[in-house]
Amino acid sequence: MKKPIISVIVPVYNVEKYLKKCLDSILDQTFGNIEIICVNDGSTDNSRKILSEYAKKDCRIKITDKENGGLSSARNAGLKVAQGEYISFIDSDDWVDKTMLEKLYKSMTELNTDITICAVHQFDEKKQCIDDSNPYYTLGFFNETFDNKAFTYKELKPFIMDVCVMAWNKLYRKSTIDECKAEFPDGLIWEDGPFFFSILFKNKKVSIVRDFLYYYRINRKGSIVEKGGKQFLDIIDVVELMFNSIKDLPDFDDIKYNFYRKKVEDFMSRFENLSFRYKNMFAKKLKEKSSLINEEIFPPNMARGIFRYTNYLFGNIKKGDMFYFHIQKIKTKIMYKLMEIMYFKEGMYTLKYKKIIFHVKKYPKIFDIYYYKDKLHIAVFKKIKFEVPFKYSTLEEFTKDD
Repeated sequence: MKKPIISVIVPVYNVEKYLKKCLDSILDQTFGNIEIICVNDGSTDNSRKILSEYAKKDCRIKITDKENGGLSSARNAGLKVAQGEYISFIDSDDWVDKTMLEKLYKSMTELNTDITICAVHQFDEKKQCIDDSNPYYTLGFFNETFDNKAFTYKELKPFIMDVCVMAWNKLYRKSTIDECKAEFPDGLIWEDGPFFFSILFKNKKVSIVRDFLYYYRINRKGSIVEKGGKQFLDIIDVVELMFNSIKDLPDFDDIKYNFYRKKVEDFMSRFENLSFRYKNMFAKKLKEKSSLINEEIFPPNMARGIFRYTNYLFGNIKKGDMFYFHIQKIKTKIMYKLMEIMYFKEGMYTLKYKKIIFHVKKYPKIFDIYYYKDKLHIAVFKKIKFEVPFKYSTLEEFTKDD
């Protein structure tokens, strides 16, 4: 068998329900000169049996067995044995369009780039439908000036932290991975960012293919990112790795705001979905990471405007004051709901139950709530009255990115 041009690395761990669809989509590629390295990461279901069946049918499938070590270690193991000039990563619960490798290879070779990125369909496992609303996956942050050209991170500065870092919607030049000594951080989840940025910030050339060529399965039962377990704390270590890859760049000041903004959002997203028993642990760990909360590097006034609410909450996590954090968050949520009720429709209170929205006529003689001169005015039977100082403009600003 001649040397493959592309090595496709497929980490496999207990995905018997989805594995055949994934393998079929790879074997059906219009670009045929490939090897498919399936890294069995200690599966305990029928995944290994399925791999053996497929390997007997097609000699392009190669199986590497290892003890369970997580997605990072599985991908790294695949990289060590890969023979191809180019590398593709495909997760075993996802699938790809049959033209994916051909189109990415064409873009990479014609434009002489180190990484080529395609658009991604999110397939919601629970709803059984495709969701293309997230510009992070659809390449929505790239305007038409990026089409059919090679570019570096320097041209991405305005939205550099909104570029999809996931390993699997890309084709990589193997020599570039080796040159940059890029690898996935062993033992951590959210591992894609450090790998991607360790290449991107070496001033390597990138191109995009706007076609939707990858199908990413979300809301899958049993997926580690759906559990909110202790491993969610890994996001702190991962962000620190990413920070270390950019802090010495000569143009660090040009991108540090975007880095701070996006990573604060990532922290908050993981924190919100974290099991309650680990929240204090998260706050303590984050507080210990002095480089990430260094006010000389990231001054408090950096996060302004629509990021103020996120920064406000994040500040309380940095202090480790979890009680204060929860109280303030609940208070703000309540106040926002009150403002929503008052302002949605004139003369009516707006109420929402699940997806049903209905209106109730205001009865100021019995109960009234209104906003005037930066205060909430509440009255019951016109006799019991009290005021709560609150700025609607501030609330509006706080809740934009919530």
